[in-house]
Amino acid sequence: MSLPIIEVRNLSKKYKLGTIGASSLREEAEHWLGRFRTRNPESGTRNTTDFWALNDVSFDVQQGEVLGIIGRNGAGKSTLLKILSRITEPTSGQATLRGRVASLLEVGTGFHPELTGRENIFLNGAILGMKRVEIRKKIR
Repeated sequence: MSLPIIEVRNLSKKYKLGTIGASSLREEAEHWLGRFRTRNPESGTRNTTDFWALNDVSFDVQQGEVLGIIGRNGAGKSTLLKILSRITEPTSGQATLRGRVASLLEVGTGFHPELTGRENIFLNGAILGMKRVEIRKKIR
């Protein structure tokens, strides 16, 4: 059997939720100095909470397979697509992609409401540099 076109192993992504920026120059200076007083880069940080958008996700997608990602708001669907699209880096784990990858990260992104679904597929394929023949093969 050939190698998977998408191989995800122990993928995790952690975000720090909390205050972004400071309300004054003085607060920003105190934050900056606090980091270096103790020689600990985490020291002097603002109040933050860790949020794991993905935690230890693993899967393979073989050539010719179709994968649907479903889940509730906040389940990590967009985070996974951003990592696979190389928009953001994972906190741990790795994603190996073999071939060309394109993802629509928002519902309706890139879809023209006056075109049919098939026409939108051809439009988006053309934007990605695909030829009509290549798109036809993939949608059958």
